[in-house]
Amino acid sequence: MHIRALVGASLAVIAFATPAVGNEDVLQQTAKPEQWVLQTGDYANQRYSKLNEINRDNVRNLKVAWTFSTGVLRGHEGSPLVVGSTMYVHTPSPTSSTPSI
Repeated sequence: MHIRALVGASLAVIAFATPAVGNEDVLQQTAKPEQWVLQTGDYANQRYSKLNEINRDNVRNLKVAWTFSTGVLRGHEGSPLVVGSTMYVHTPSPTSSTPSI
């Protein structure tokens, strides 16, 4: 009886300790540093990018390449997502223009 309870408890711990994964494609995309398909970067919520084109030696040389007004005067509640060559942003209301990159 004790063994059955121990096995049942072990299976429950394993089942609940396994992270939930939305789908295999999202998991594969998060492995690519150039993709940002989740708000937090990956399922571990690390919010870290492995990209290294911008570093402490060249960050001072950054300049605005383009801007896009969403009509929000306060900060946005979420970060943009980048999937392939498309950047997705969310706004509280529809916008009539599309930014060009």
